[in-house]
Amino acid sequence: MQLRFSISLFLVAWIAPLAAEDSPPPLEEAQTKRLAAGECLVLERRPDEFGDPDVRFVTTARLIKGTRETIWEVINDKDHAAEFLDGVLESKVLKREGNRLLVEQRTHVGGPKGAYRYRLIHELTPMIRATFTYAGGELSDVIGAWWIFEGPDAGGCLVVYSVHIDAGFFAPQAIVKAGMKKTMPRTMAAIAKEVARRDASR
Repeated sequence: MQLRFSISLFLVAWIAPLAAEDSPPPLEEAQTKRLAAGECLVLERRPDEFGDPDVRFVTTARLIKGTRETIWEVINDKDHAAEFLDGVLESKVLKREGNRLLVEQRTHVGGPKGAYRYRLIHELTPMIRATFTYAGGELSDVIGAWWIFEGPDAGGCLVVYSVHIDAGFFAPQAIVKAGMKKTMPRTMAAIAKEVARRDASR
């Protein structure tokens, strides 16, 4: 009975947008149950897509326990990302102007080259969404976003993470996307672990 009640509340949360921004992704009951069990889902489309999905992107969703403030803080802690995200080898903020950041990172993407150094411009809508676009480096393109939506209860939020990476000649898209479907859930798990650590230390 408790599970059914939680699922009903969770589905209701999907109907109303958090703000006049993007709506939470529509989920089937089976997906909602998997999220409630702690799984990370690979979704067919991004929250900001309403027509045919953009096949370039890999999009994941996970319920993360913790406050919205801490989840937002961890997602956007670019200066310390290498300390809690396995695939991030180096990360630092080069420039900060209000809610716009220029970040340089070196990450493990896959393919013969393995690690790539590049820069991203992050545009922040505090506590709701963070988008990033490519600003140069050793990749051909990187586009993505993080969204934070209300969860089924006050103890956590639904986090959606969507990325397109084009490594160019060094790694074909099929290989990159297959790898991302494995590494992105691990990134989500690392975010959840860091959020729990920070909330526990406060």
